[in-house]
Amino acid sequence: MRILHYTPIYAPAWKWGGPVVSVTNLCEGLAAIGADVTVYTSTAGIDQNEAVKPGLSVENGVSIHRFDHDSGMGIRSAGMKRAAMLHAADFDLVHVTGIWQPTTSVACRAAFQAGVPYVMSLRGSLGPYSWKQKTVKKILYYALYERRNLKGASGFHLTSEMEAIECRRFISDRPSAIIPNGLKLKDWQVLNPAETQSWKTAHGMPAHTPILLNVGRLHHKKGLEVLPSILDRIRDRPWLMVFIGRDDDGTGAKLEKLFRQAGLSERVRILDQCEPAVLASAYSAASLFLLPSRHENFANVAIEALSCGCPVLLSTEVGVGPELLPSGGAKILSRQPELWADCISASLDGASLTRGAELSLWAKSRFDTLNTSKRMLEFYQRILNGRSCKRSATDRYSI
Repeated sequence: MRILHYTPIYAPAWKWGGPVVSVTNLCEGLAAIGADVTVYTSTAGIDQNEAVKPGLSVENGVSIHRFDHDSGMGIRSAGMKRAAMLHAADFDLVHVTGIWQPTTSVACRAAFQAGVPYVMSLRGSLGPYSWKQKTVKKILYYALYERRNLKGASGFHLTSEMEAIECRRFISDRPSAIIPNGLKLKDWQVLNPAETQSWKTAHGMPAHTPILLNVGRLHHKKGLEVLPSILDRIRDRPWLMVFIGRDDDGTGAKLEKLFRQAGLSERVRILDQCEPAVLASAYSAASLFLLPSRHENFANVAIEALSCGCPVLLSTEVGVGPELLPSGGAKILSRQPELWADCISASLDGASLTRGAELSLWAKSRFDTLNTSKRMLEFYQRILNGRSCKRSATDRYSI
């Protein structure tokens, strides 16, 4: 099966967060199980000092065509556009990631006009939080472009039951599959005490103080500003709150101010984004991972934490949450400070949340990249089997 993955951002543009990791892992997983995978992407999010240039490269079995990122609103690339229009017909199926970007409409139109089915991964972009951001612009953009893109799709990839519910009114008449993000779980291991202590020492952290951890970009969407109020309620307990991620919209500065006003500055560390090898040390060292997000269609970081043996406390708005409850290492609460304070306090007292190697094995059995990639390939085949023939190139691409 010849598959084109069309995504505006791809590895190593890690600063764009979870979708880059998820799409990269999926493409490499599909290649590992025998699919012929090509990626069209842009150089957006790749620093100039990265050893990655425009052009063709083969990485972990995936043929990657990187095109220059053009200036302008959103992610634009004339090279991606030309390639899609010229070569969409060379593939059996096109997989488009994301909406609200100029690149999306180009890929959908090219696939439709070539008579090739296309699948869309929405990745939270039609959820309620997304619609509240720049609402008027999105309503107009949806009417002009995205409604047509959605109606032309042959199927949709969703990452959680929550996302499926949120998107139901937009895609109710099309095939869809709920397939969780896959992670290279070999990168996320329960490390030994010597390795975790080395990480603590490197950052000047007390050896025996419990670590409360959050990993990911510091952004309004993550709901982190509730944490000072939560932790103020348990200030008599021993803990150190550690954030790892870049300040995306001023949230990091706001957090520092709120903790300072609460008189808790000395009990907080905000560290820069780092490589998985370092993150595994942080997860392994932590007593509890905290994610009070306003909205997450999935949340890769929760799986990373579990794979390193660290239990997680999630808001009800984290899509993957219900899937994690059977692990025994996950707790889901509404974003009420008193509830979170009580749960954290109980966890510090040794409440019965599964942790360590047992938790790691559970995560690996369900979220390994090869397992999720097999499910995606089966979904592609379902789409192709449901089509008796390709569309005619003369069909109208219209609402």
